[in-house]
Amino acid sequence: MLIFEEHFQDNRHKWSIKDTEDCCLAMGNNYYTLEYKRSGNGNWLAWQSLKDFYNQSEFHVHVVLEHMTSSINHGFGFVWGLSDAKNRFEFVICKSGYYRISKYASNNENNKTNTFVDWKTCKEIRRLGLNVLEMRRSGEAINFYINSTIVETLSANSLTQVFGHKFGFIVHGKQKIKVHSLTIATGNTDNNYQSNKSQHHATEASFREHEPPTDDTLDKILAELQSLVGLDDTKKQLLSLSNFLKVQTERKLRGLKVAETSMHLVLSGPPGTGKTTLARLMGRLYKQLGYLERGHVVETDRAGIVGGYIGQTALKVDNAVKQAFDGVLFIDEAYALASKDQSSNDFGHEALQTLLKRMEDHRDRFVVIVAGYTKEMNYFIASNPGLQSRFSRTFDFDHYTPNELVLIFNKFCQDNGYTLSFKARVEVQKIFADAYSKRSKQFGNGRFARTIFEQAIEHQANRIFEGISELDDSELVLIAVEDLK
Repeated sequence: MLIFEEHFQDNRHKWSIKDTEDCCLAMGNNYYTLEYKRSGNGNWLAWQSLKDFYNQSEFHVHVVLEHMTSSINHGFGFVWGLSDAKNRFEFVICKSGYYRISKYASNNENNKTNTFVDWKTCKEIRRLGLNVLEMRRSGEAINFYINSTIVETLSANSLTQVFGHKFGFIVHGKQKIKVHSLTIATGNTDNNYQSNKSQHHATEASFREHEPPTDDTLDKILAELQSLVGLDDTKKQLLSLSNFLKVQTERKLRGLKVAETSMHLVLSGPPGTGKTTLARLMGRLYKQLGYLERGHVVETDRAGIVGGYIGQTALKVDNAVKQAFDGVLFIDEAYALASKDQSSNDFGHEALQTLLKRMEDHRDRFVVIVAGYTKEMNYFIASNPGLQSRFSRTFDFDHYTPNELVLIFNKFCQDNGYTLSFKARVEVQKIFADAYSKRSKQFGNGRFARTIFEQAIEHQANRIFEGISELDDSELVLIAVEDLK
């Protein structure tokens, strides 16, 4: 259950606002500024009184911070379990690449510090841009994350015997930070709080899930591939990959060395040419060859995995990746994740960085297939060295020819129990030849053929019910030329 969410669009939660010789606390455009002005070893905090969540068996704290000054040796981060400034727990990082987890307690005039983890190096800390800090409790352990990488696992008991219920942020020494977001949730954190979707839909990925048939076999998959209209070069590429993977599977069974290969794919070409169909076949193929346990396909796009606020995107990507475990994550129009100006502040950039990290951390758990227009996908892959190293295989698709569009249309008719009159067959050929000659980049190909079929059977239904009093089977199944006008 989501118990607190803050993106600093306004000050509805009444964060402290002040500007003195000691500090400046201010509300910006979707961020909160915390600045300590004095030199030395002092610190400054800002906090909220929150609902108690420390006694929950599962909780998740997610904070997005940005360092704004040149100082590299002073810590900044979040604090929890406060009763006042001298009684608190804190998880802080510094720009030089270190982190610390500590407890501060005061007893009258005596102050005591219990350092659970003293300053420790972490290569995941970013000197520029955003840093995401997380604290996740699962049972008797609490995991600490920096930029989605787990850095420590500590006993929950020692970290949840808190002084109070306040939660906030801290800077040590003369420096300034921006806090971009804070979310705190309880419940099943591994599933991104799926039990309460209505309250946290902003951090869930939007996707469709496609399961492989229960009676699937490798022969069925290859037969379906061969039955697809056109795609001759793509079929050859896929059969070559299939043969390679079959040999590697056989070598593994015999205890021989197996060649490492990337199974992530780029599907490049215009819309309506079968890219989604091929992605689903790939999930099934990988399962039958023993590379994926489940073989399902989770289908999404930029809108499905990019959040509206800093910090949401990483959660949405995590959600999609977890749904795709043991299967395929298919991202359509993936080029939309790459900003034209290479801006690191674009949420698509955040999605890409998170996805690449998950592809590395869970390289044996899922496959990523990206798809989109040829030119845009070439730019997309070239925009990031991490993409170039992980996507080494591209399947190219082209527009269907007029004859192939006719075959697709005829298949729609056959699958749905319709036949064409002779004049209708001639008209169908004219329609697709004309459309193909005038096609643009957005030409729908197979989708266009489906649209023509759906319009034809709707027109047929209107024609026969308006002009024929008694119907027989031949009239119900026949598409006439006037149904295509």
